[in-house]
Amino acid sequence: MYFPIGWPKVLKNLTDDNQIIKQIVSNRDKVLFAVLTDDCLMVWFCKPTLPIVYHKRSTESLQRLGVNVGVEWKPDSSMICISTSEGHLILYNVETLSDQTAYQQFDPPTASLRRDSAELFVKEVIPSLKISLFKEILVWDGQITRMCCISGTEILVCTTRAHLLRYRWDGTQNRDYCLDLGRIPFSINQQVSKAEPIIEDNTHVNDIEYSPLVCGFGITLNDGRAAYLTAPNLKFDPNAVQGIWAQGIDDATCTRVNHKFRLIAIGRRNSQVEVFTIDEATGGLELSHTMVLSSKDFPGDPGPVKCIRWTADGRTVAVSWSRGGVSAWSTFGALLMCSLAWDYGLSQDLGRHDPLLVTSMEWATEGYQLWMVKVENDSRTNLIQLDFVKSPLSVNPCMSNQRHLYLQADDKLYINIEDNLTKRTKIPIIDSSADSYQTENGYQEPAALDYEPPSNYKEFVDDNECRKQWIVLPLPATYIATNWPLRYSALEGGGAHVCVAGRAGLAHYSRAARRWKLFGNEAHEKGFLVTGGMLWWRDRIVVGCYNDLDGHDEVRFYPRECRLDNKFAKIVRVQAQVFALDMLDDQLVVFGADALVTIYELTCADSAGDIDMRCVQAVDVSALSHPACVVSAALCRLQHPQQHRARSPAAPDSLVINASGRLMMVQREEYDVDEDNNPAYSCLPATVLASCVESVWSCDSGASATQLSRALWLWCGSLGARVWLPLLPRDATRHPDSGRHTFMAKRIMLPFHLNIYPLTILFDDAILLGAENDTTLYASDSNSVFSLPFCVVNRTSQVYLHQILRQLLRRNLGYHAWEIARSCSQLAYFPHSLELLLHEVLEEEATSKEPIPDAQLPSIIEFVQEFPVYLETVVQCARKTEIALWAYLFSAAGKPKELFQQCLQRKMLDTAASYLIILQNLESSTVSRQLATQLLDTALQQERWDLARDLVRFLRAIDPNDVESPRNSVNVQAKYGQVAQSQAVSPNAEDLSVILGTMQLAGGRGRSFSTTVSPREPSPPAPAAPAPPPPPPARATAAVKRKKSVPARSERESYNGTAEEFFIDMMIQRHARQLLIRGRLASLGRLAASLDLPLVGWLAAERERAARMDCAVLCLRRVHKDFSWPYPVRDDDEPSRKLSLLPVDSHSPAPDAESACGDSGYVSLPLRTQPPGPVRRNVNAQLGGRGQRGGGRRRVVGRRARARGASLRRAHGAAAHAPGAQGRPRAARAAKVLPAADDGGVLRGVGAGGGGGAAGRAGRAADHQRGALRRRHRGRRAQAAPRAARPLRLGRVRVSGLPSLHVGDQQPNTVLNVDHQRSRAPHLDGEDPRPDPQHRLPQPGPEAETAAGH
Repeated sequence: MYFPIGWPKVLKNLTDDNQIIKQIVSNRDKVLFAVLTDDCLMVWFCKPTLPIVYHKRSTESLQRLGVNVGVEWKPDSSMICISTSEGHLILYNVETLSDQTAYQQFDPPTASLRRDSAELFVKEVIPSLKISLFKEILVWDGQITRMCCISGTEILVCTTRAHLLRYRWDGTQNRDYCLDLGRIPFSINQQVSKAEPIIEDNTHVNDIEYSPLVCGFGITLNDGRAAYLTAPNLKFDPNAVQGIWAQGIDDATCTRVNHKFRLIAIGRRNSQVEVFTIDEATGGLELSHTMVLSSKDFPGDPGPVKCIRWTADGRTVAVSWSRGGVSAWSTFGALLMCSLAWDYGLSQDLGRHDPLLVTSMEWATEGYQLWMVKVENDSRTNLIQLDFVKSPLSVNPCMSNQRHLYLQADDKLYINIEDNLTKRTKIPIIDSSADSYQTENGYQEPAALDYEPPSNYKEFVDDNECRKQWIVLPLPATYIATNWPLRYSALEGGGAHVCVAGRAGLAHYSRAARRWKLFGNEAHEKGFLVTGGMLWWRDRIVVGCYNDLDGHDEVRFYPRECRLDNKFAKIVRVQAQVFALDMLDDQLVVFGADALVTIYELTCADSAGDIDMRCVQAVDVSALSHPACVVSAALCRLQHPQQHRARSPAAPDSLVINASGRLMMVQREEYDVDEDNNPAYSCLPATVLASCVESVWSCDSGASATQLSRALWLWCGSLGARVWLPLLPRDATRHPDSGRHTFMAKRIMLPFHLNIYPLTILFDDAILLGAENDTTLYASDSNSVFSLPFCVVNRTSQVYLHQILRQLLRRNLGYHAWEIARSCSQLAYFPHSLELLLHEVLEEEATSKEPIPDAQLPSIIEFVQEFPVYLETVVQCARKTEIALWAYLFSAAGKPKELFQQCLQRKMLDTAASYLIILQNLESSTVSRQLATQLLDTALQQERWDLARDLVRFLRAIDPNDVESPRNSVNVQAKYGQVAQSQAVSPNAEDLSVILGTMQLAGGRGRSFSTTVSPREPSPPAPAAPAPPPPPPARATAAVKRKKSVPARSERESYNGTAEEFFIDMMIQRHARQLLIRGRLASLGRLAASLDLPLVGWLAAERERAARMDCAVLCLRRVHKDFSWPYPVRDDDEPSRKLSLLPVDSHSPAPDAESACGDSGYVSLPLRTQPPGPVRRNVNAQLGGRGQRGGGRRRVVGRRARARGASLRRAHGAAAHAPGAQGRPRAARAAKVLPAADDGGVLRGVGAGGGGGAAGRAGRAADHQRGALRRRHRGRRAQAAPRAARPLRLGRVRVSGLPSLHVGDQQPNTVLNVDHQRSRAPHLDGEDPRPDPQHRLPQPGPEAETAAGH
């Protein structure tokens, strides 16, 4: 629960000659630190970190008594005892000189350097201390090895002569209670009748610590053994003391006792820490857990354990090794931090020398700082101070029902709101290519399982960028300056308000207003001290406190909206000191020092907000544990909702108590009513649910009524997590027995492993949230104070659903697993949980060397098949697993080819593409190519261009020489869990002939079952050809021999590559031809862009086939529909205008023209969101152009041209008309094609036969000749066909000047120099080709279809 943060602070060594610091010891309050060297004693203050007093012994004293060896504080911090190397004790008095602070701050005379901020004023009273010699005591019993303070009046001294001497702090010895190891009987437990004393010589105590809660001492001997000394009472009569051996320990180095959890930690020379607990039945030492570094944390050996220190609350232990390195572990062995895994840069070799070599360490107040003695070299040491943040669960367990993750430091909070936790979660991208995902996957009955894949799967991304983002909330300087450090904190359920409590008083903060609210009267703030936690109830702050003015223990309620003042508070006096608080709905649980758990019912008495607090029940738990060992006491709603409704509305909730890591449940039942008609409750005997429990979570009534929300969640450190899950009956309408029942029969305890340290559980989201330590190196210079890495805290998360499902399926509780999975199927990462479930079972069983008679993989596969994500789950699991395990997976899941075909049937193309990668490794290249071609065809039909592009690259990368060679596969055994152990090399026929002779192997050659690639056999010689073909070009040969590469463009166009590439191109062209026939130009463009189709050349080749346009009107309408273009409209109020007859230079476009002319003389208009509006044109405009053989001069068209136009119109079947206003053609609606002049217009011929002068006439004559020859060649079939059905013969027209284009209400834009192609086909249905006299374009419709033709 403790995590380091920031840079380790380096404190200056105040000794004159930089003597080596031997030991650092803190007083009982963890505020004063005694630093000991050979001849000096220094006392430091914790916050601010300053030295207070410095005492140096004289040379005469050093020669007479010896150098300093150890130091110990008196519990009230009034005396210090120092042991010397010559067996003496030196007692010093620590006196306070005055009430004034030891450090006075003065502002300098310079005005710019004066303090103007409250943070710059140190309001903490730093005591001014004086150290004076009290007494020197000679211990006539050898050298002193260790000292231990056992009470406020006595200190225990261990000597090398195996004696434990008890001295009073006045210097006298308590001889009657001194102990001798040779007279203490030792055994393995207290029930063994035969106990033997230590008979070995030169055996003495090497390390010792006393704890009244374990009623004894934890000791280690110099020969490596460890034991536990206990007695019937705390007087420790020498005749009643008994020793209990720690079994299996023969290399012990140090020991420390956890008082709250009653644990004894013993460090060993093999770098491990063995933690023992006291067996209540036998009184012996039972191994609880072992703290050992894994190879992932540190692959080497850090050496023997040097030092062990527990925090004051017993939630974390710090361990250091003799070769360097510091680590922090939770109470029951979960690793929180290890400096051996920090980043020290490339210049440091941790295997030879660790930069952080610690010889002594001590925790500061509330565990926010770890003071360490760091060895720089053989002759120099420094003090290091490392800051920590901790979870509020360590001191305020009622915050376990909090959905928001936050940590608290000594003067600030680190908050990570839930909204930032669940919205950015790392999940895989699910195949959503199917049209109707749920139906296509065979999920026809929504009542069986309501599964709707979220549409925002791709919005969930990796949350690496927000794992380190914390809302840092510093406490106000006016409050924390005099009340440091922060002791308790509580966050409201919605995360909008937070309250804190330091050494005295409290304060609360509003995130919306961004303001702190403090006590206006400082006397009220200093008048009480929060001792038993704090929490929120509705809009009130509930605290268990001690009234310093009256000397009473109280429970106080402060309203959030009112200002902080005692007159607005509800104050209830209690009988004993409050140790813990908890809340369930309107029920307040108060646990006190008298071992009473009191349950109150809270109600609002009136509209003014007055609170009525009624005592419901008081439960005495003194028989279960000592009150100081109770970690938490809370009410949990563990009943089934039907059971809750079947009974009275006030059905009692169960009481769950965590005492020294043992979780016990006390069930309450109603047996009578009191005089006020209120129910009275009694308790059943306590039931032990679990041991080694660090934290407990239970969901409140506000969450959804699912099995996971009604479960009880436990964290047991290195033993992992456990969930006490209810097993609901299948028949939900069946009522339970009305008699007494136990919940144990209806619940099951499931263990599962976690990779994080959990701090918060999101029950509805099935996520565990935690924190972890990380470091960043800023300076690699070992001489710099910043040579140690910078520590940061990251938020971590883990899904746990798959582990619960696996445990239920292992116990044949498949129905309950299906019910839980059904309730969580709406979660975005539910498919990922199924994938983890399948992957873990596959890895465990497929790699097992022992037979598995009851393999779990078939049941897992059958379970996953109940959900529509079965196909994705299998393929994603396979792609993340070794190829050698695929055979075992698909032997239970089905053949990959069959699963591939199911994906194609359900239109799950992305999943089918994933199976294709698997089939490439399991099947021959021929099969892979066939299936890939089938998938490519389906992808082109579904217009999945990105997938089609990948498939084309996949097909072209297949080696042509590997098409006929089968893939090597893995042998599938009949029994699950037996993967074939194939030989390393698969010999071919030539190798076998060396030992078997020239005999022929009978039968055909089957597929090899080796996982390694066998050498390719030489192909049989081809029959001799009559004549060798000429060698292919060099480029073509390189394309054929090249493996896993894409041929060049020129080779593909000329089809000099393989036949498979030609087939791929033909498939792409076939789909492109279908798109062109259907008028899907947008899709055709995307296909060409994705698949690199040479669109220009292909369209030129298809101009007489798929690109042939039979009906211009239909094509135009399809273009509008395909691009979602609106049809052009014209404003009726716009006056009709005629174009000017002045010619416009074709080589000088207007500045505002929207198109530009290319080198070929053609201009392409850019696509717009709307097509251009109707275009009005004067047929009599003088248009000219320059053809290939034309004269290029602009001439006025004469009567001969008009007469020729009239004859052409009559030949086409239309009535001739006079030129002028009635000769204007209709305006076109196409977005790119501008209106062209009618055949009867005054247009000069442009093109191969266009131009003026003799050359133009010669060209036109040649055109007439070629047309006559073409008509005679077509024969009678062309003559019988109607004119409307003839294919359009397009000619080119150059327009040198056009009027403004109008689209709706847009401003006109002049378009100049536009070349386009116009149709010379006759109008359909015999419609009059003359334009509308009103120049109005008809609206699109069936009746106006032909009107929009041109």
